[in-house]
Amino acid sequence: VKHSFKFKNTGSADLIIGDARGNCGCTVPKYPTQPIEPGESGEIEVIFNSVGKHGKQNKSVTLVTNCIPSTRLLTISGEVNPVSK
Repeated sequence: VKHSFKFKNTGSADLIIGDARGNCGCTVPKYPTQPIEPGESGEIEVIFNSVGKHGKQNKSVTLVTNCIPSTRLLTISGEVNPVSK
């Protein structure tokens, strides 16, 4: 499962995302490694591997940026249903 978090830098300086980490190995973020200039937009894609999971799932990604505060939390949630055979 993939979800894209789209954002716009509304600040007056470049936005730098120094790191992004999922709260488990099944949640993997892809984030821009280049600075996002003021007024520019970006996207953080989060991929969740649901293999072996079932029921309600709540996952998070912690971003480390040059903003104040320096950490931001992105969350995704959903229901993993068993595959019908």
